Amino acid sequence: MGAWGHELWEDDLSCDIQNEWNDLLDEGCSPRKATKIILESWLEEFQDYEDEEDALADLSILYISLAALQVRHRVLQSKIKKKAMEYLEKGGDLHLWKEGEKQDYEDRKKVLDEFKVKLSAVKPRLF
Repeated sequence: MGAWGHELWEDDLSCDIQNEWNDLLDEGCSPRKATKIILESWLEEFQDYEDEEDALADLSILYISLAALQVRHRVLQSKIKKKAMEYLEKGGDLHLWKEGEKQDYEDRKKVLDEFKVKLSAVKPRLF
């Protein structure tokens, strides 16, 4: 994963997910269908991971990104919220930040903590 910042949309994977989401919506997919397509394609790709921590980081980014997109579009699904909250509770992708500067780790942790608070306050919608 390439990251150039601490925010949710400042790494390659989250940007790829966001771009795919936007493309699917532009093609006329519903948010529910876009979520299903993205989950199927990325979960299949993640099956080949041998390193559990790398898999955890990418799964975290996948579900956190989908939750953020669904919140933005006011279509948060309970299953996406639940999975994102589970990964946020586990620390998300923080282990990837431990090898760098301590401040970078703290900045990423703050972003994830703030998103966890925001996400916990949003009620899922049936759509």
